[in-house]
Amino acid sequence: MLVLINLETAAARRVAMARQLDKLGLAFERVGVDLRHADGDGVRREIAARAPGFQFSAKTLSNAEVGCWLSHLCAWDRLRRSGHPACAVIEDDLRLAPQFGHALHVLSTQDRFDLVYLGTSSRNVSQRRFVQCGGLRIHEPVGVILNTWGYVVTRAYVERFFAESPDSGGDGGKSRRRIRLPIDHFLGGRGGPLRPRIGVLQPAVVEEDPVLGAASQIGPYTRRLDRLHLLQRMRRRVLTSPVGELYYSTVYRYL
Repeated sequence: MLVLINLETAAARRVAMARQLDKLGLAFERVGVDLRHADGDGVRREIAARAPGFQFSAKTLSNAEVGCWLSHLCAWDRLRRSGHPACAVIEDDLRLAPQFGHALHVLSTQDRFDLVYLGTSSRNVSQRRFVQCGGLRIHEPVGVILNTWGYVVTRAYVERFFAESPDSGGDGGKSRRRIRLPIDHFLGGRGGPLRPRIGVLQPAVVEEDPVLGAASQIGPYTRRLDRLHLLQRMRRRVLTSPVGELYYSTVYRYL
C-alpha cells in the first residue's frame, strides 16, 4: 500500500510524482489536507471530520502543520482499515531510486521497527548498528530524525497509536489526544511514550528534489526557533558541506 501526500493545488508536484511511480509500475492513493488559508472554524471542522479523537495545540502548531498531521493520519487510517501489514507514505517533492519498489516490498513484512525512513536529510545515523532485512540495511538513528520525506509504517503501530487512551480534554466531558509537536518531530523521536521504534534505510531510496523541494508546502510556521528559514538554510549548508561530510563520515562510523 502506497499513499502520496499531495495538496490539491500542487498539480506540478502530483504530475512529477505520478510519472515516477507509473514508470516503476506502482499504484498509489493520494491524500492532502490544506489548512494554510483556513480560519479557526475551518480548522476545527477538518479536525472533527478527519481526526475527532485529537486536539492540536494552536500555540505550537500552525494551521499548515495541523493539515500536515491530518494528511498523515488520513493515510494511517486507510492502512488501519485496509488490512495491509504496512503502508508507505511519501511526500510529493521526491526523486525515487530504481530500487524504491523493491524496498517497499521488503519493508512491508518486517516487524523489527514500527517505522522505517526511506531517506532523510538527518545524518545522525549509526553506521555500526544496523540489521539486514531482505538484503536491505536498516540503521539505528543516534538522536532525532527530523523530516518525513517518506517512510514505511506498520499497521500494528498505527493501531496502537489510535487505540492509546487520550489525555483528559477538559472540553465539556469529551477526551481527545493532545498533539503539540509537528509530525516530523513526533515521529523522529520526540513523541514520548507513543513515539515509534524507528530505523533508517541506507542506501536511501528517496531524496528531495532540489527544485520541487525548494518551496515549502507547510509554511507559514508558528514562531518557533527551529522553524526560522535562516536556521533551516544553515542546517542544510552544514549537512552538505565538506566539514559536515567529514564529521558524519567519521564520528558516526563508530557510534
